[in-house]
Amino acid sequence: MEFRELGKSGIKVSAIGIGTWQWGSREWGWGRLYGKKDLLDAFKKALEVGINFIDTAEIYGNGRSEQIISEAIRGYREQVIIATKVSPLNLSYGRILRAANRSLQRLGVDVIDLYQVHWPNPLVPISRTMRAMKKLVQDGKVRCVGISNFGLERMKSVHASLAPLELASNQVRYNLLDRRIEADVLPYARKEKVSIIAYSPLAQALLTGKYTARNRPSSLVQRINFRFSPGNLTRLTDISRVLSETAQTHGKTPSQVALNWLIRDEDVIAIPGVKGSQHVIDNAGAADWKLTDAEIQRMDRVSTEVQFSRLSALPNYLRVLMGR
Repeated sequence: MEFRELGKSGIKVSAIGIGTWQWGSREWGWGRLYGKKDLLDAFKKALEVGINFIDTAEIYGNGRSEQIISEAIRGYREQVIIATKVSPLNLSYGRILRAANRSLQRLGVDVIDLYQVHWPNPLVPISRTMRAMKKLVQDGKVRCVGISNFGLERMKSVHASLAPLELASNQVRYNLLDRRIEADVLPYARKEKVSIIAYSPLAQALLTGKYTARNRPSSLVQRINFRFSPGNLTRLTDISRVLSETAQTHGKTPSQVALNWLIRDEDVIAIPGVKGSQHVIDNAGAADWKLTDAEIQRMDRVSTEVQFSRLSALPNYLRVLMGR
C-alpha cells in the first residue's frame, strides 16, 4: 500500500482509506443489505492489506458509525488514523467543543487524529470555529484540523483563521465524473500542501461498471440520485467501456482503474465506501501500480464528455416517491 503525508502534519496515511458513511446508515441498507459483522470483517481485512486511514462523521448513522468504529479498533488503536467530522450545526465555539467530546466518547479514544468541519455554516464566523479547533489541538484532543466541502475562498479564510496551525486537508467530492475542484481548489491545495481527501471517489459506484439502465441500485441514497436514472446510466456507456478496457490491460477492475486515476496525484487520498471485505480487497488493488500517460489522457477526455440530464431523471424520482 502507498502512504502519503496528511498535509504538513507528519501523519502518514494510506493512499486508499475507508469511507464509513454507510456504517450504521439505514439509507444505505444497514441492517438489510449488510450488518455489523460485515463491517468488522472489512476493517480487519483493511489492516491486513495495509489500509490505516478511516473516515467518519458525527452525523453518519446518527453517531452509529463512530460507535461501530470504536468496536472495530479495539486492540488496534495504534495502527489506525481516525478522522471524523463535526456537523455544520455545531460550529460555534462551545458547541464544537462539546461535539468533539461526544465523538471522542463514541469512538472510545483519547485523541482524534483529524477533526474536520463537515460543511461550512455561513451563519457562524470561520474565526470562531477555528478558535475552537485551536483549543482542541492545544488540549491534546485533536492532532490536526481539516475541512470538508469548502471552496477556494473559504479555504483561504480557514488558513488565515487557523494560523499558526496548519490546515491539513479539505475533503471534497472528487472523481472522474466530478472534477470541479481541478479549476481552483486542487491547485491551491497543492501550493499550500493541503491534502485533498476525495469522497465518493467512485461516484457512488457509477464508476464500478456494476450498474446499468437494466440493473439499478437498491439503496435509497443511490435511487434518489438523478445520475442513477435509466437515461443517465446509459450516458455512462463510453466511460464504462474505457474503464473496462483499461482494467483488462492491467489485470484490474474498473473501480481499481478509477481509484488509481485519483491517487496518481500524491496530494490526493481516496476514501471509497466500504460495506464488506470484498470492497476492501478491490479498493486496495488500486494502489502500487500506474496508468500510462495515454490511458490517463483517454480517461480525461471521455469523462469530460459525460453530460447528465436532470430532466430525464424525473420519472425515477416519481417511482421512488411512490415506493417502487
